[in-house]
Amino acid sequence: MALLELSRISKAFGAVEALQDVHLVVRDGEFVTLLGTSGAGKTTLLRVIAGLERPDEGDVGLDGRVVTRLEPRQRNVAMAFEGYALYPQRTVFDNLAFPLRASWRPWTLPSLRS
Repeated sequence: MALLELSRISKAFGAVEALQDVHLVVRDGEFVTLLGTSGAGKTTLLRVIAGLERPDEGDVGLDGRVVTRLEPRQRNVAMAFEGYALYPQRTVFDNLAFPLRASWRPWTLPSLRS
């Protein structure tokens, strides 16, 4: 787990202010749910945390390190949505596990045989 700190996060798309001066601290082990009406900025906030969107203002911190300008792959962050079904025929677990299974390459692991 990690410490997540959002400080002064703002994000606009043209004239639409999706996020305005958001401050949030989520400590290790805490569980947080974002709720709100359609267009409230929930997805935009998650995309900013994951690095898929850059905030117009403010900083994203993970474990005391500012990661605002890091690429998504450098953050080790993922998102899960209410409508989880990337593949509707799969369970929630299988949808979340799919990219992990797809990237696992057993031939790169050292052999356990002597």
